[in-house]
Amino acid sequence: MCRRQSVKTTYESSSSVASTLVNGLKVLEYVSLHGKKKGVTLQEITNSLEMHRSNVFRYLKTLVNCGWLDYDLETFRYHIGRKPLQIAGTSLNQLDLRAIAHPFLQKLVDETCLAIHLGVLSGSSIVYIDKVENNSPIQMRSRPGMSAPVHCTAMGKALLATCSTQRVIALVGEDLTAYTPKTITDIGGLLANLDKVRERGYAIDNEENEIGIGCVAAAIFGYEDDAIGAVSLSTLIQYLTSENIGLFAARVMETASRISQSMGSTSNHWSIEPEKILKHRQLETTFIEKEVEY
Repeated sequence: MCRRQSVKTTYESSSSVASTLVNGLKVLEYVSLHGKKKGVTLQEITNSLEMHRSNVFRYLKTLVNCGWLDYDLETFRYHIGRKPLQIAGTSLNQLDLRAIAHPFLQKLVDETCLAIHLGVLSGSSIVYIDKVENNSPIQMRSRPGMSAPVHCTAMGKALLATCSTQRVIALVGEDLTAYTPKTITDIGGLLANLDKVRERGYAIDNEENEIGIGCVAAAIFGYEDDAIGAVSLSTLIQYLTSENIGLFAARVMETASRISQSMGSTSNHWSIEPEKILKHRQLETTFIEKEVEY
């Protein structure tokens, strides 16, 4: 006669913990561990956990009603539901973006010898949370903790491009402050610029925030595929040529993609693949007298 093997769980009975809750958690854990591919049946759970069938059914019904488990009416099998995934997603989105992104920023600095920034959206501003330099010839006043206007920075525009038109207007308003002669100061111009950002997958700052400085940025996405930050590369404006923009954009988009993956994102949010830009060393944009249309 074969003996049924009892499945060990991480929960132990305790007089201080309600036995019903403990048993319900044992059932949830069993489904999580053994139902990944095709799910598990009521009988399988009952046999493995050596519980009364009626009690297991009651636990399962409660877990399904609360969203912790799903029940397939065709196969009569139980699967993990949306609630654990939501909690996992919240945990992933609370990961320290700066700590996770920093090695990727350092790698980008090593490849380009330029100033690299990491920023997050805060109201109508972009807040720098990390900056990495490596003997860069560019001396910028930015530092972690400082903020900059969202409408005239590459990181700001990269993040605005992930928002709806209504959200953009709510954030920046109708009249935009000019910080240099090249700052976009009307909402229509900004919205048109953001359309280009969405098409190509990255944003450009052409001396719009600081004279003499050009930047290329791409958004970073989290577990739920919401934009959670942006990474940018800064250079002297004379180096922001059409060919260099293609190379810079490829590096920045690749870095943003790798950070996004590390933050739990599973989607490709960039309409132009970095490899494609590197291969052709040019952009699918219009150049007039060797000047990029930003």
